[in-house]
Amino acid sequence: MQAATCPNCNTVVDGPFCSTCGQSQKNLNKQIWTLTGELLDDVIRLDSRVVQTLRALMFKPGFLTHEYFEGRRARYSPPIRLYLIISFLFFVLMPTLTEINEALNLSDTDIEVIEEDDDSLEDEFGDDFSSIKLDWLTEEKNQALEKRLEKQLRKSVALAKQEPTELYRELMDYMSAVMFFMLPLFAIFLKITYIGSGVYYAEHLLLAVHNHCFMFIALMLSSVLDLMDQTPVGLVTEPIDSLLLLWIPVYMFLSLKTVFAQSTAITLFKFVFLWLCYAVLVSFGLAVALIIGLFTL
Repeated sequence: MQAATCPNCNTVVDGPFCSTCGQSQKNLNKQIWTLTGELLDDVIRLDSRVVQTLRALMFKPGFLTHEYFEGRRARYSPPIRLYLIISFLFFVLMPTLTEINEALNLSDTDIEVIEEDDDSLEDEFGDDFSSIKLDWLTEEKNQALEKRLEKQLRKSVALAKQEPTELYRELMDYMSAVMFFMLPLFAIFLKITYIGSGVYYAEHLLLAVHNHCFMFIALMLSSVLDLMDQTPVGLVTEPIDSLLLLWIPVYMFLSLKTVFAQSTAITLFKFVFLWLCYAVLVSFGLAVALIIGLFTL
């Protein structure tokens, strides 16, 4: 019987993967639903690793980052896949959860106020928009920019009045991309803060990825708990929600202490500095998402 060879590098193989190039030896000549199932399994991989990863992610600050660089990676979900799935769920579900929460808490009085505000919005903006003057542009281009900005602002105001949830979803879509590109920037702040610690940039980036995954999950859970405040179980969920929100900064502090193993006083000082840096980054990201949203709606 002739031994099987890898179609990619022609190496003799006796297992599911090639020992030379690592390619999977799965037969792709299958029905479409079989291939779809395997693709979803590769992307989501709902096995024991997910449970173990989420347990460590939520209750062991900095543990996953430390484990990864200690070489114990196979037992946990890959960090980039983890971030992509969790961030996708966050930016897709948060607008829906926010909309439901606002609908549940909206009283008749609130509706009347909103209707009055709709009429006042037009009066507030009117036809008078601030003049935009950029020194490096000609007068003609400045006027064109002003007209375009006025048009986009009017369009955004109309969308905010008619479909506020749709506007929120649009901004969240842009914010998801902005947040992804902010991760390397925040890792740079981590690297600068812990310069001389002997920790490579990749480890700073991985810590940022894990901490963002935790924060996204915590905020989603908080939104779900908010929905229960108006139900009979609200007396139980409200303190749990408060503890969960308090756990976010505590978690971030403990993750720094776990990964970098510095004293409590030094870690606290660096934590406050990083928290301020992150606030600036998020504000910048929101501004970028808003500007992109205004000019693309």
